[in-house]
Amino acid sequence: MKEGKHSKKSKLRREDVTSVDFFYDPLCPFAFAASLWIREVARSSSFRLDFRFFSLEEANLEEGKHHPWERDWSYGFSLMKLAWLIKQQDPALADRFYLEVGSALHLHGEKIHKPGHAARFVEAIGLDASLVEQSVHSKEAEEAVRSDHTYLVDRFGGFGVPTLVLNGSIPVFGPVVVPAPTKNQALDLFDAVLAFASMPNLLELKRPRDKAMNEHLAKELAPYLKGRVWRSV
Repeated sequence: MKEGKHSKKSKLRREDVTSVDFFYDPLCPFAFAASLWIREVARSSSFRLDFRFFSLEEANLEEGKHHPWERDWSYGFSLMKLAWLIKQQDPALADRFYLEVGSALHLHGEKIHKPGHAARFVEAIGLDASLVEQSVHSKEAEEAVRSDHTYLVDRFGGFGVPTLVLNGSIPVFGPVVVPAPTKNQALDLFDAVLAFASMPNLLELKRPRDKAMNEHLAKELAPYLKGRVWRSV
């Protein structure tokens, strides 16, 4: 299989997947739901799962506004800097940190956007809260998050989250699903994603949103809407 391409006749199967790079921003409710799903799939699979970073603040930056790394503390970007520092110690702890942050916002409607909130999440995974202040001044963490973001944009045309990169070369935006499916349904959805990814000229497959779906989304996103302090795009 050549870099960035796969045969039109080949169909990806679960056993063909050796790695999944999962790009997320902790602000995104759909990325969080998909992160719960991909963890479920990973538990019964052998691929390497790597959580990586994409800044919605940067992707949706309005003209004349500061880049997220130009602020002392930004919403998702600063949390991702912190996650990167944790990842250098232990990727599993960084995974747990994202789970703590995401659960607080997207499941419980709690605020996550201030350094004090971040300190609570760091302590929840057994690390010292001083790591928050360290992350604020870490140019290395800033460059690492920016590098992940730029890589997804420049290499694959990434525009949002969740985005999966399968085997280092096959990008898929999504799945956008709430709540996250579990058990056999989680594996069925993974098979559907692989079927989609096996068709390189298939650009989009989307369900229309009727009144019932909009009511469902309003219910599922209620905690996020309660906890956010930023404008969603």
